[in-house]
Amino acid sequence: MIKKISNILTFIYICVSLAFAQPVNIPVSIEAEKIEKDTDGKLIAEGNVIVHYKDYVLSADRIIYDPDDENIYLEGNIRIKTKSFDLEGDKGWWNVETEEGEIFNIKGIVYKKYYLKAKSLRKKGDRFYFKKGEFSLCPFDRYDWYLKSSSGSIKENDKLIAYNLTFRFCKVPVFYTPLFYYPTGSRETGFLIPIIGQDTYNDVTLKLPFYLVTGRSSDMTFTFDYRNNQGLGLDVEFRYKFSKNEMFKGNIFYFKEKGEGFWWEGRDISPLENRWWIHGKSRFRWNDFKVFFNLEIPSDPYFYEDFYNTSTLYKRYRSYTKSQLLAIYDNRDYSVEINFDYLYDLSKPTNEETLQRLPEMRFYLKKRNIWSKLPLYFDFLSVNTNFYREKGDTGIRSDNLFNISFYTNFKKVSNIFETHQRTTVYINTKDTKHGNAIRNLFHIRNITRMVEYRKYSSFTHSIIPQISFNYISKVKQDDLPYFDREDRIFSAKDIDISIFNILNFKGSDFFRWEISAGYTFLDSYYVGDKVYKGNIKPGKNSLYFNINGIRGENTIFYDFDKSQITRSISSFSMPIKGLFTYSVAHSFDKGIDQDSLHQVNNTISFSIKNISFKGSILSNLKDGYIQQKRANIVLNRKCWSLSFTYIEDYKKTTGKTYQTYYLTLNIFDIRYNLPFLASKPQQ
Repeated sequence: MIKKISNILTFIYICVSLAFAQPVNIPVSIEAEKIEKDTDGKLIAEGNVIVHYKDYVLSADRIIYDPDDENIYLEGNIRIKTKSFDLEGDKGWWNVETEEGEIFNIKGIVYKKYYLKAKSLRKKGDRFYFKKGEFSLCPFDRYDWYLKSSSGSIKENDKLIAYNLTFRFCKVPVFYTPLFYYPTGSRETGFLIPIIGQDTYNDVTLKLPFYLVTGRSSDMTFTFDYRNNQGLGLDVEFRYKFSKNEMFKGNIFYFKEKGEGFWWEGRDISPLENRWWIHGKSRFRWNDFKVFFNLEIPSDPYFYEDFYNTSTLYKRYRSYTKSQLLAIYDNRDYSVEINFDYLYDLSKPTNEETLQRLPEMRFYLKKRNIWSKLPLYFDFLSVNTNFYREKGDTGIRSDNLFNISFYTNFKKVSNIFETHQRTTVYINTKDTKHGNAIRNLFHIRNITRMVEYRKYSSFTHSIIPQISFNYISKVKQDDLPYFDREDRIFSAKDIDISIFNILNFKGSDFFRWEISAGYTFLDSYYVGDKVYKGNIKPGKNSLYFNINGIRGENTIFYDFDKSQITRSISSFSMPIKGLFTYSVAHSFDKGIDQDSLHQVNNTISFSIKNISFKGSILSNLKDGYIQQKRANIVLNRKCWSLSFTYIEDYKKTTGKTYQTYYLTLNIFDIRYNLPFLASKPQQ
């Protein structure tokens, strides 16, 4: 039976007093089968030795402490573990005071990220130096790729330098370089790893980024952009961080096109040689005062379609960009906003008729109690806008809303009564047949609800009946200027009745069901901004649930007069045997003539071990065509991943189908778009 000796003793007292002849009372825990001091004054521990000192844990078959050089010598199955590294080897030495040493036949992890194997590893200062080493971000149980080097060094938040390096993938040499440099921190001047790939327009693309640290709080990235069919470009991005919540980021992108590419066919403007994009974003805050700035202007309406042709529909087919300067002063009593909005309409050849808000000023006097003895409150909002455009109607609108709210509660019944006086003034109108004008609207709303609930063993059931009355006075508005929907506030005299059933289960599962209907005393009503004739408002049936991983949502509006569904929005997602997930989203709006909408998107996904797949088909059921197909399969090995993506997108307005295939290899958290066969837009 092995006798285990466990001492919580003053190991530093013994070791350091041998060196300095004075006691130092720092405790050390030693576990070993045998501990002794030889005739030379060396402390020797043998047999499954484990030493705890500060944040160090040292273990070996045999440990010797030499007071002359203050080094700890380790032999056989050694391991040195701290907060920043965990190393194993055959033998070595270490100085826990200077935190320097050397280990042979090393295997371990440094800085909780970099996995190393080496013939020897020496730590001097803050840098590790290795000989005949291997380096990877892959754990040893998934050692799929690594960098093999004759020698090199690594330092946290600095860089890795390696000589005579070979990159090996699945043990197969891929490339060689006599010198390799890789930043281990987020801020280090130098070339970043280039991205080579292809897109819809080009067989070969190359992006070569250079990262430049310009100061403690600022940096820049210069990216050379080569596209074999389109041309050459340069992107410059500047970033400055003033504080945790204050920053500025700016981009200038310039691209010189070769000539008339096929992508210009059928467009309403002539081919351009000089393409550019300007973007800026910032935010600042001083106590109650905040400023937000956003600038985004492309050279032409087709910029996003041409330079983001493998991106999402939103990015590729944007209808407008918005530049904005917003200043807000906000305290407990009131808030003031000044907003400059500039819209760039990408759907038209020019921006002359695009309506701008330059500027818009808001003042809001926050809700406050009129009399402390009654739950009676008031608030006031004033929105003043200067509408401007080069061609078309312009003018100034001052929209002012004064609200009074009264809240009452009696047992399970609560009531909210609100009155609103809205006065809108139009002045300085130009290029319009409408002159200066004033509109006064009076709005009354009352909501009464009761909450009844019961607790059961596995869920709580709540029933909430609600009745609401809504009245908006009718005024003549045809003679008023029209800038946006706020210039046409429709009259209302409605009663709506709703019943909410809510089941809350243990955990996060729930089921919510709403049924509502309404009646208008007028000859028409509105759902959103669409007008419908009749007195009986559509019935609304809404379901929303999440039970055992099955999620769904459905909202239906039913027209009782026409006995038809006028609007439906649905989504449903369910797991299948814990491997597959099927999702479907359906949108339907009867609308008026061409405004109708009918789409369905089917998606299926699965994940088996480290392989995942997701595919979707978006169908336009109204016009009978498939709008988009997407498929993506990913092999994720944690330290690297390989994905294949297929996108087929049909744009009805141009009659073109864009097909894109690309293979992406992600190593070092850098994505490489590998060249792959791709189809160009098809007519």
